Amino acid sequence: MPGHVGTIYAATNAVYASRATARTVKVLPDGTVFHERAAQKIRRQEQGHQYAEAQLIALGAPVPRAGCDPAVWLRDALAAVGARNVRHRGAHRYVWRLGRNQREREQIKLGLPAQRPYPKQADPEPIGV
Repeated sequence: MPGHVGTIYAATNAVYASRATARTVKVLPDGTVFHERAAQKIRRQEQGHQYAEAQLIALGAPVPRAGCDPAVWLRDALAAVGARNVRHRGAHRYVWRLGRNQREREQIKLGLPAQRPYPKQADPEPIGV
């Protein structure tokens, strides 16, 4: 969800473990993200590629012609629907120590270093790339 900083996670004593890797995402005109995995399914014609193609066709992309290169069609389809690149700073990550009691939880070593303070404000609006 845009603007999510994990207020509920902080309230439940989750450990803030910084951000996931920053990346560039494709945002479709309807505001949804066209995930890289969906794009890869189209390029390789893997199971589920029809669903991803239908998503773009519903937004105005041309129907793929028989024998066309899927990677070329994807590039043209994204341009046709007006998809834009947006830099995502990376999702906030939270982890919990799980155990039957506080002593067990305190003995658990986390794989990610704990960060302080918790984020309090949403990121500024993303900018196109």
